[in-house]
Amino acid sequence: MRTLLAMIIGGMLLASPLPALAADEAPEDPSALPDGDGRDETFYSCTACHSTALIRRSGFTRQQWDDLMDWMVEKQNMNPLEADERKLIVDYLARAFPPRRTRPPAFNNPFATN
Repeated sequence: MRTLLAMIIGGMLLASPLPALAADEAPEDPSALPDGDGRDETFYSCTACHSTALIRRSGFTRQQWDDLMDWMVEKQNMNPLEADERKLIVDYLARAFPPRRTRPPAFNNPFATN
């Protein structure tokens, strides 16, 4: 039983290793994020819990970034930000990491009659 438990735990750890920086990946300092007002505050607030890679591959509207802050406080135990700092960070994230993907057009059934 202990061997089975050790294999399960070991498999879980191997399935989600801590991210390592690839040779071409940005360093973990504020320069990993695009320049702009709020970059340093964003870096130091966000990297307390996760790497910049998570931020850099995200793209949301300002409202979605703001909602994400609420989710992180409620579900991830992030310390709430002061109102001015939160606005600065959310504004920065919305400017630096806006939505990148557009939704594909709705499917048009060629056999449907209009």
